[in-house]
Amino acid sequence: MVIILVTVTISSGKNDGIPANAATPSNLITLRPDGSVVMAQRGVNSPVLEVYEDYQCPYCQEFEQTNGETIKQWATQGMIKVIYYPMTIFQKEKWPVTHDNSHRALKASLCVTDPRKWLAYHDELYDHQPEETAEGGFALKDLVTYAKKVGIDEADFATCLNSRESSDRADAVSALARTRGVEGTPTVRLNGEDIDWSTPWAGAQQRI
Repeated sequence: MVIILVTVTISSGKNDGIPANAATPSNLITLRPDGSVVMAQRGVNSPVLEVYEDYQCPYCQEFEQTNGETIKQWATQGMIKVIYYPMTIFQKEKWPVTHDNSHRALKASLCVTDPRKWLAYHDELYDHQPEETAEGGFALKDLVTYAKKVGIDEADFATCLNSRESSDRADAVSALARTRGVEGTPTVRLNGEDIDWSTPWAGAQQRI
């Protein structure tokens, strides 16, 4: 896999006339049938930033802490279209405990059916990420607690979380990501090309 080292910046000139407070990130969310999540102002189709992430992956948490708020700002200002691809990167055969933790978190993310609540829940998962090898990390009761905290109906959420359907769907979205050449998380792509995610993007000066 080739990683392109870039400084990610958006040209402000192409977005003149869009006020910074035109929307909030949560109001820009669209949940798609394949498990991916779009965050973008209406009519913004490029540039496209794809984020393949695993809620149990410490590097994904690092990326979120480093650049998550910057990405939200860009989307809110109509500067970029973001597509999140939550997945489980850990193979059950090699990392059974870590896989199970990741799988539970992914199921929980997929059980959020209100687009306006998805981003808040996404952030809760990273805020409460357990150690990779912690037995029982992302416990079901904790995942339900996080849902309640962001205003999601507990009963419906718990039913979804405990369903076989949600487990199968989590497996399917992870398998789909792997067909796209994702071998590790986070994988971050700008207009289809892998880019360096590890450096802070806020305040960068080079155009995309």
